[in-house]
Amino acid sequence: MELTVLLSVIICISYGNSESALVKPGNFHIECNCTRNNHLLITNCSNLELSELPTFPSNVNVLDLSFNRFGILKNKSFDDLHQLLQLNLSNNKLLHLARDAFYGLCRLQNLNLNSNNLNYDLESFPKLVFKPLISLIHLNVAHNYKDAGKFPDEVISHLTNLRSIAIDAKDAKTTEPNKTAFGKGFLQLIHLQTLTIHNCHLHLNPYTFKNLKHLISIDLDRCLIRSYTYGTLSGRHLKLLNLAKLRVTSVYGNIPKSIMDDVQNTTEETLIWTEMDGARKQNLCYLLSKLENTAVQSLYLHRNLMYMLKKDVCTLPKTLMYLDLSNNIFDALVISMPNLIFLNLTGNKLGNFLQRYRYCRSNTRITKLRAIYLSDNAIDRLIVSIFHGHPQLEVIDLSRNALTEINFDLAHLHNLKMLDLSGNRISSLSPMSIDSINEIFKKSDLKINLSKNVLQCSCDTYQFLTWMAENSNHFVPSNDYRCKFSNGSILEIQEFKHTFLQIARECESHAVLIICVSIAIFAMLTVIIVGLVYRYRWRIRYLYYMTKSKYKQNKPVDNCYQHKYDAFISYADSERDFVLKDCIENFEQHGHKTLCIHQRDFIPGEEIANNITNAIHESRKTICIVTRSFLDSYYCMFEYNMARMESIYSRNGQNILFLVFYEQIRPKELPLIMLELVQQHSYIEYPHDEEGNIVFWAKLLEAIS
Repeated sequence: MELTVLLSVIICISYGNSESALVKPGNFHIECNCTRNNHLLITNCSNLELSELPTFPSNVNVLDLSFNRFGILKNKSFDDLHQLLQLNLSNNKLLHLARDAFYGLCRLQNLNLNSNNLNYDLESFPKLVFKPLISLIHLNVAHNYKDAGKFPDEVISHLTNLRSIAIDAKDAKTTEPNKTAFGKGFLQLIHLQTLTIHNCHLHLNPYTFKNLKHLISIDLDRCLIRSYTYGTLSGRHLKLLNLAKLRVTSVYGNIPKSIMDDVQNTTEETLIWTEMDGARKQNLCYLLSKLENTAVQSLYLHRNLMYMLKKDVCTLPKTLMYLDLSNNIFDALVISMPNLIFLNLTGNKLGNFLQRYRYCRSNTRITKLRAIYLSDNAIDRLIVSIFHGHPQLEVIDLSRNALTEINFDLAHLHNLKMLDLSGNRISSLSPMSIDSINEIFKKSDLKINLSKNVLQCSCDTYQFLTWMAENSNHFVPSNDYRCKFSNGSILEIQEFKHTFLQIARECESHAVLIICVSIAIFAMLTVIIVGLVYRYRWRIRYLYYMTKSKYKQNKPVDNCYQHKYDAFISYADSERDFVLKDCIENFEQHGHKTLCIHQRDFIPGEEIANNITNAIHESRKTICIVTRSFLDSYYCMFEYNMARMESIYSRNGQNILFLVFYEQIRPKELPLIMLELVQQHSYIEYPHDEEGNIVFWAKLLEAIS
């Protein structure tokens, strides 16, 4: 057999770098789904009612064969899958594994045989069946034959790299005090750290885990414990101990007390102690006192119906950061929390107590608490200083209570990110509360949840609703915000505009009416003035720039003014070449006319608007090269309108504008002020051909002569 394993290792090395997805000729099931994820080839053949193994790509990395009908795993079933890392055979009907069933899987790291019909014996699990799995890290053989007893440890002893195992465990019916459910073969598993036990019926004693020396995680969730001997867990260095829903059948001794007495001698980081038989209605302080010298960081004690005497003060372990006490029966709670970060008190009966007392022992001591959950505690009022001493608080959950107002102090909570007040009886917030929250808004992106409250929409709360609207980004979006009016009607608060109009009608007074009428008159006058300015905007602009130009030149106006230029050319930048080449050549060189072109003749350092108005005023004509770019240009249209104003106010109504359509433009594309000029005066289109160009330039020269 050693030779077989050696050959499988050599095969793994030789095929390890293959990347081609080779499929052997054969019966690859067409319904199997092959995908790639993070360079892993994943083949999913689950839920296909397969009873025979199909052929797979030789470089598959993850293979899921769960929920099929496989009964026996034959020799060399996967002998060519040398790159397989994960194999899932859970929820089949496996009764037997052939000795060489896993031959060739030297790289396999995760094997799941959960929920089959495999007996814990050498017939279902031959002694050397796991020997080829030299890289296996995770093994799940739980939920198999319901009467499974002790797993044959000689089968598993070869998995020296195994780190976690999920397994069924039952003591023999004639259990001896020193008999262990995990035999000596487990001593070879020097890397095994995580043990999860299902279908668990055990007599726990110091010998139970004797051969599992390196465990850091023990999960006994839903286990049935027949007896417990002190010392079973003592001295263990655990990160997780899960005792949730532990069932106890022994009528002798107090098993939960024995377990807790034992736990105080361990160094677990996470302890789950929920819904345990016989552990309910225990005093919290007694339980915590057993953990005082442990290294526990997370403690789950929910659903245990625990209580605490009002006069007691419970001191938490100094290492504890996470504490879940939800769904117990606390009607009083005072704890000292030196390093606690998370505290869940949901589903208790602390409403009356928290009206007068704090859950934290000292008002002055600064804690590290970041999240506190107090929902479902029948709270209708809280002591003002309830959250004093928690400057690092980020989450406060007070949902599903009976609060009608924020009467507690929040001003110091500058790190607060979530305040959940949903499902209370809050109708509005007082100005003092609003001011306190506004201070937090300045320093933190606080989110407030007021859903499932019926907010009062009246004259007294108009300021509150306005504040909500102005800070809507700080409120959690929901369809459960509702507003109740004085007539009893309820409206969803999302309709802010309609809500405020209705409130304004209910709260209107003569003073408000006068203010509204005054505002309306002012608005009307503003609209009229703005309308007049807009109507005559070009006239106003023209007069402004002409007046400015005359004062700047500081010389009298000559009615017999001799124009400096024959024509001012207005054009968009896309027609620059046409103007600088064709226009200058035909007007100035051949026609001996003087043109004003802004790129050449504008005065440097002068305002653009002044340059434009001066150029138009000093030119006998203004020629506009009309294109779509011209119509889209602000300054082109400015030049057009200034020339139009020049015609009206400085040339006694004489038209000085001449339009040249350089592109084919439909009338509906022209602005109304230009379409009017086109309909009243002549214009010319640029022909874009040599013969037409001669006539075109002759006509233009005639127009400006």
